[in-house]
Amino acid sequence: MKKTIITLLALLSLVSTAVAEDSIAVGVRAGGEINSDSQISRNSEFYEAFGDLYINRLVSVGATLAYSAADHKTLGSFRREESYPVTALFKVHAPIPYIQPYAGLGQAFIFHDKHSATGSPVAFVGANFSPLPIPLFLNMEYRHQFNGGDLDFLADGVRIKF
Repeated sequence: MKKTIITLLALLSLVSTAVAEDSIAVGVRAGGEINSDSQISRNSEFYEAFGDLYINRLVSVGATLAYSAADHKTLGSFRREESYPVTALFKVHAPIPYIQPYAGLGQAFIFHDKHSATGSPVAFVGANFSPLPIPLFLNMEYRHQFNGGDLDFLADGVRIKF
């Protein structure tokens, strides 16, 4: 009984810190496509602008607009594939100071330059780093896109929170 009360008090203290923040974060990231062996699988570029609405300290919803370009099949291919993913995201944040990890799920709508649009669920993990007490953060994110086999992106950038 004593352990249950202590556990409930600890849980209540964590939940009480998750009061509504109603803050917004915006930022930019750049990176590339990686394969399952964590090496660049083909020459690629990935640029993304993103925004998040924090419902509270633990949960946010957001959206991204990206540009992705990669060689068609292998490094040095003459044909380039370009796409413009628009993604809606749901994130869960760990309330850890200085390093703020998060994970989430989303749905990407991918507009291609040479064929019709597609959709794909996405899963991602990332972290915001801020060793100083200012609203500017360094950001790093790994994203897995489920359509088209293993399509993974690794990107980093900056974000500011209002």
